[in-house]
Amino acid sequence: MNRFDTLMYEYYKVLNNAWKKEIKEAARFSIQALADIPQGDRMSEKTINKVIEIINSNLGQDFAAEVNKDTKTFIQKSFEFGLKDVRKQVGSGISIGIYGLEQQGLVNTFTEQSVFWVGEHFNADISGKFTDALTDAMRRGYTQEMLADRLKIEFQDLGKQSAYYWQGLAEHTALRVREFGRLEGYQQAGATHYRLINPMDERTSEICQALVSQNKRYPLADAIQVRNQMMAIDLDNIESAREQLKALAPWVKDSQIIRNEKDEPIGVSGAHTPFPPFHWKCRTETVID
Repeated sequence: MNRFDTLMYEYYKVLNNAWKKEIKEAARFSIQALADIPQGDRMSEKTINKVIEIINSNLGQDFAAEVNKDTKTFIQKSFEFGLKDVRKQVGSGISIGIYGLEQQGLVNTFTEQSVFWVGEHFNADISGKFTDALTDAMRRGYTQEMLADRLKIEFQDLGKQSAYYWQGLAEHTALRVREFGRLEGYQQAGATHYRLINPMDERTSEICQALVSQNKRYPLADAIQVRNQMMAIDLDNIESAREQLKALAPWVKDSQIIRNEKDEPIGVSGAHTPFPPFHWKCRTETVID
């Protein structure tokens, strides 16, 4: 395992361990809250909202606060990996790796966004599952004991399913930030264009085969503009932020792949993000042109 892979794995462990800890806390408080409801009282919308609030506190704000410091370290090291990549490409003739206010600002902004998305994971992606469970329990007339049993199962499933998600998120974040570091290095080197490279082995996706096969020269100025626009996204409205991110840097879909008469992927049509990652677990990288 190389140093970059080790970095991703360490961050994955930070996310996964903190998540498991907060799941236990959320489960304990939520089930206790249900036990405190008088036996004769029915579940109400107000009660449901209170339970969701308790869960969200643990799996949202508390979780984000716990991983904040480690996320900043992870982002900064990933960014520096990108700068070092460019330093190797251009050799010792050009000074690469100047780390001033602008570079620190990029790292800080990406850290803030990453912590925000981590903290919003429950609220945006998971809370509906718990709301549905509570609403269903109210409709069916569950006793508090029956509902507590169901919540235990929900929390257990959430713990089991999260490992793959956090592994993917750590990898995706590291790859994106490393590319941001490379783009910054290309700027410092005075480059105007870059190309895409990939190991092109049995693990290479057809999407990446198609993109690399094009051998396209990508204008650096366009990539820097997209990067800066991504960094400027307002996070006050998470749904709007998601849509803006998708619009600025849409992932490549299989339907966009152009094939030759032998059904080999040779290109991509339509809009897509101008720099990797192009899809989940992407291994394509940029090189100075």
